[in-house]
Amino acid sequence: MRALIHDFETAGGSARECGVVQLAVLGGSLGEDGAFDQQWQSSERYHPGGPIDPATTRVHGVHDEDVAHCPDYRQAVPAVYREAARQGFDTLVIGYSNTGFDNVIARRLGLRPRRSLDLFIPAYRLKKRDGLESASLGNMYRELTGGDPVNAHDALADTRMTAALIPPLMARFGLDDFPAFLDWATTGQPVPGLRLRFGPGRGQMIESLDDETLTEAISGWRGGNIDVYASLKNEYTRRGLSLIPEQRYLF
Repeated sequence: MRALIHDFETAGGSARECGVVQLAVLGGSLGEDGAFDQQWQSSERYHPGGPIDPATTRVHGVHDEDVAHCPDYRQAVPAVYREAARQGFDTLVIGYSNTGFDNVIARRLGLRPRRSLDLFIPAYRLKKRDGLESASLGNMYRELTGGDPVNAHDALADTRMTAALIPPLMARFGLDDFPAFLDWATTGQPVPGLRLRFGPGRGQMIESLDDETLTEAISGWRGGNIDVYASLKNEYTRRGLSLIPEQRYLF
């Protein structure tokens, strides 16, 4: 199966409007065992169209002067995705926490993936199941490969770590067939102990929400972590509440 793995570093702010300072894309093929055979690569820095938030610089280490003479991301990044699509790597787009971040930026810039896999979702399932300290990319790389993350928050390093996680994640869940893993990882699963990050009940565990807040949360769902929505539905059904309401608004 052909796929691309991508990761952005930005100037800070919302994925719907932030400027881009780096994009790394790996194109290749995935074997049945999840091993990624890289066949193409693009990793460049870009001018974000404005200043970089100092707090964001402290994360990825990119300063305004580092990208002052780089091409504007709004013209350059779409060409990267056009080339990826030309080579057929847009069949499957893979990232780490890409559902609400990298994919959002990429769609602004022309990517239209046929299917998407967010490896944070199975990684977080593993964290909750095994009581791991963190589901961050660096911690999962250390946990699953035994190696130390190098150059974390450099987009190219992050894509390589993401690719390396696929086979050991499959193995931890007893899956030896990548298509089966893909189906499982892209189907929402109820996960005990999930906390809401947005909207009504923010910061609370789903199981602890009162009925009114639970109803508001599920009817206001706007997309994101598929396991959060599955957990909301599962709790709603467990309590024997009425039919799940239609979505009314975004939160």
